[in-house]
Amino acid sequence: MIERLHGGALRRPSQAPARLAMAAAIGLALLYGAAASAQQAQPVQDNGAPAKPDAQPKSKKDGKKDEKPVQELAGVTVTGVRASLQSAQQLKQNADQIVDSVTAVDIGALPDRSVTETLQRVSGVTIDHFMARNDPDHFSAEGSGVMIRGLTQVRSELNGRDVFSANSGRGLSFEDVPAELMSGVDVYKNPSAEIIEGGIGGTVNLRTRLPFDSPGRVIGFTGGINEGDFAKKSKPSASFLYSNVWKTENHGEFGALFDIAYSELATRSDGIQVEPYVKRNDAAVLNGTNFSNVYVPGGADWRTLDFKRRRIGLAGALQWRPTKDLELTSQVLRSDYRMQWDEFGGIFNDSSNNVHPANGGSFTYDGNGVFQSGSLASDSWRGNLNTDGVRFMADRRYSTQRTVTTDWSNSLKYNINDQMVLYADAQFVKSTSKTLDFTVFDSIYLPNVTLSVPNGSKPTVTTNSAYALNPANYFWSAAMDHHENNVGIERALKLDLEYNFEDSKWLRYMKFGVRATNRSELNKNNGYNWGVVTDNWATIGSPNGLADLGTYLPHESTLYSYSNFFRGDVNIPGQLYFPSDKLVRDYHYAYQQLNSVGVPWGWKPRDEFRKQDINNQGEKTKSAYAVLYFGNDDALGVPVDGNIGVRLVRTDVEATGFGQYPDLTTSGVPDSIKAVYNGTYFPLDARGHYKNALPSFNLRFKFTDALQWRLAASKAMTRPDFTQLQPFLLMSATLNSDNTAVTKWNGTAGNPNLKPMRANQYDTALEWYFAPAGQLYTTLFYKDVRDYISSQTRTEIYGGQPFEVTRPYNMGKGKIRGGEIGYQQFFDFLPGWLKGFGVQANFTYVDSKGGTNSATDPYSNTTVTGVVLPLEGLSKRSYNLVGMYELGNWSMRLAWNWRSRYLLTTSDAATHLPTWADDYGQLDGSIMYRLNKNVQVGLQTNNLTNATTKVLMGPTSYADGTIDHRLYNRGWFVNDRRYELVVRATF
Repeated sequence: MIERLHGGALRRPSQAPARLAMAAAIGLALLYGAAASAQQAQPVQDNGAPAKPDAQPKSKKDGKKDEKPVQELAGVTVTGVRASLQSAQQLKQNADQIVDSVTAVDIGALPDRSVTETLQRVSGVTIDHFMARNDPDHFSAEGSGVMIRGLTQVRSELNGRDVFSANSGRGLSFEDVPAELMSGVDVYKNPSAEIIEGGIGGTVNLRTRLPFDSPGRVIGFTGGINEGDFAKKSKPSASFLYSNVWKTENHGEFGALFDIAYSELATRSDGIQVEPYVKRNDAAVLNGTNFSNVYVPGGADWRTLDFKRRRIGLAGALQWRPTKDLELTSQVLRSDYRMQWDEFGGIFNDSSNNVHPANGGSFTYDGNGVFQSGSLASDSWRGNLNTDGVRFMADRRYSTQRTVTTDWSNSLKYNINDQMVLYADAQFVKSTSKTLDFTVFDSIYLPNVTLSVPNGSKPTVTTNSAYALNPANYFWSAAMDHHENNVGIERALKLDLEYNFEDSKWLRYMKFGVRATNRSELNKNNGYNWGVVTDNWATIGSPNGLADLGTYLPHESTLYSYSNFFRGDVNIPGQLYFPSDKLVRDYHYAYQQLNSVGVPWGWKPRDEFRKQDINNQGEKTKSAYAVLYFGNDDALGVPVDGNIGVRLVRTDVEATGFGQYPDLTTSGVPDSIKAVYNGTYFPLDARGHYKNALPSFNLRFKFTDALQWRLAASKAMTRPDFTQLQPFLLMSATLNSDNTAVTKWNGTAGNPNLKPMRANQYDTALEWYFAPAGQLYTTLFYKDVRDYISSQTRTEIYGGQPFEVTRPYNMGKGKIRGGEIGYQQFFDFLPGWLKGFGVQANFTYVDSKGGTNSATDPYSNTTVTGVVLPLEGLSKRSYNLVGMYELGNWSMRLAWNWRSRYLLTTSDAATHLPTWADDYGQLDGSIMYRLNKNVQVGLQTNNLTNATTKVLMGPTSYADGTIDHRLYNRGWFVNDRRYELVVRATF
């Protein structure tokens, strides 16, 4: 760890000017090299490292106390979990601002197997359990979507510098990064002015190891085999670290570190869902009832998703301390994340909402007119086969993604004299991400279908199973491909100067800094390209006009069995025919095959990106900050310290894009209209800038060495996502029945003129550190957030016509407030083996008022009007409860994490309804045994209680102005219990 110059520690400049000059020249060359490399690649953005809480200058009195590590406690050797908790507690206690940390003293020993899962243990931090919030049909076993105090606008850092994934957003996808490479994770909730701007929710800093963290050679190894009881596939993981420090007589100290991590994971999740309930009053569904309106679901779905991921991480560091006054560091991290998933979905979704009782029967309803059970028929049924039944789609979907993120940084620290320290830093970041998502659909008209959802419980679906076993009863119906190709590059230069005051009663030191960034984003996304193969309205020359699986491409389908579906807890048709592996894993081959049997004008893969699919943006920032650190041990009767500062930021944005007029050339509208609206593109370029002043203030009262009170206030900002800023405009025209006149002009657009969201935030915390690994704290927080980003429809004139254009705008303000309480202790006062027991617990309450949800996708819309919804991602209550045992060679842990219901999205990608995640809790655990001082073996477990994730939907609004405020059960998901045998060794 690089120590800063302490106010009371006198340091003299080196008397070896030649050696110093040479070292300084090399340091500057490293900095220049990083910048030059970034310049040659593409314009990028840039970052600087915030002061780590354990690296801040201390007074003479505090400095000696804080630097002394605690090694033993009441006869208990401090290792493993105890050592990690002590380290994290020291960071929190000694920090100059409000921060929570998780550390791994042992190599590769973060308490969870992913960074995302580790973060959820921190008070105020919650995660999602879906691959994307607006697509809650697909479960994520390792979690995603980190939120701090209910806000999704979270900044990510690596070793104090900005880091990101090429995902069209601002931050890092934490699942991309190997947890094995991390020495710790810090969560800043109300940062000072020297921390880089950009997160009104907070900032998450990932820390990797440095050679100078240890005095000599360190060799570490971890290995493991994991398996899920659902997926029933064993996958390996391993990591290796080598670090060493060499001391020379004439050239100072050298340090080198190499760390590599490899891990694989295979999981399975099963889900069963109910389609949206719709208010109906037609005679068929009212038959046998006294209701004037009833609520009938549009169908039911079930799916099995097999997920695999491979993650390779590489971290390296070189350090050189040629003199006591100069230190050079070069770090690199590369993460290569590959995932794929394969889905088998049975889907009955009557989009026309014309489900009715079969054979003139009736449905059963509860006392509120909500559907309970019945035999189903649908207007989409082909009447030439039977008089009852519904259409099911067998959805075979294959998705792959590869994300590679590389971060290279070079830094210099030079003690100019007794009072001044110079820091310089250069960084280059590049992230690429490619996605291919391909689905092939076959369909079957199933007779004798019954659906039962008593009191909103998990649905039961029964049908004629024998009918589903004949491939001739299915037909090739559709295909859909989706491509993304994203590249983000950033370069950053940062310079800081620290001045330490001598012989001042109040002033400790002051920091000044400047930072410049250049970031470019090129994101390509061609949407979801659906096309028909055959259907009732797209027929071929077969007897029924459809390409049945028994006759057409008979070798490209396979009978799939839903083995132990939902662990046997629900009843569905157990076997369906699906497209083959080869067909869904090679979409070019699929096109050759499907095009040979389908309609000639049907699905065709969209390999190229159209103009409206390309989002090309550049962003430059310039910032300067000053922070004054102060403190006095006597003036106010108790020791007081703190800091006050301000950060000034200018952001310049540049974006290029296109708009497209609707194509009316084949319609019957007047020629004057056709001449303008002929499908042509026109350029949309945008430039702009904005400035922000972000003051901060932190104050701490130390009532005793163990009890302290903090006050914090600051302004923060979050820039819009690049998807929101995209300059595009897609226009459409709705024609009358005879295609001779336009009845409605519409448009969808991004908004490159968006400003950042801003927040005034206030925190107060009372902290009691009663033991080296014992603490009790409570925190209250309040955020006043302005300029929320949300979509709105406004009239805009293009080509002389008024278009109703929906695009994101800055609008609205809101307030977020809440509190956290946490407790941690080992019960060392207990006798004998009982002293090994301990507990960690924290609870968070968050409430909001006002505010609007961010329109992260300009295409997003919701079918709900007249309803006030809470902020997405905000659970009012969440808590962690961890039982620990560590004594002698044994270390054990059981960790329960729970969060209350929250709004996942205002507009589900499938239903377009608000969708909610219900209360969810999960139990994880681990047990480790230390064979000797170097080697540990153990077992880590996840989801011990086989938790079910429940999703709800609603409210629903109707054209007549009525609103159904009920939340209906949308879906249920289960996934693996995961077990991993692990070995760790350190030498």
